[in-house]
Amino acid sequence: MTAKRSVSLPDDIAEYLDQQGNFSAAIADAVRFQMAAGHLEDVLRRVGIEVTDEGKSRWRSRLSRPISAEALAEGRRILDEAA
Repeated sequence: MTAKRSVSLPDDIAEYLDQQGNFSAAIADAVRFQMAAGHLEDVLRRVGIEVTDEGKSRWRSRLSRPISAEALAEGRRILDEAA
């Protein structure tokens, strides 16, 4: 089942959606992603990990930079050892 909604969007988002083959699907995916992110925070809190705005900002900054070849090699080495 589906429900129709009318929304007003900033120009940059409207332009992005205009380029999508199915903008209803693009919006649904984005909302589901946001819903899952909230669920993830709840799960982390239940296991004792406190999610803060400062921590999220720090991780966004860290993850916005490309991963170095050395870090990738180290990650592969750790995974190989665990296997």
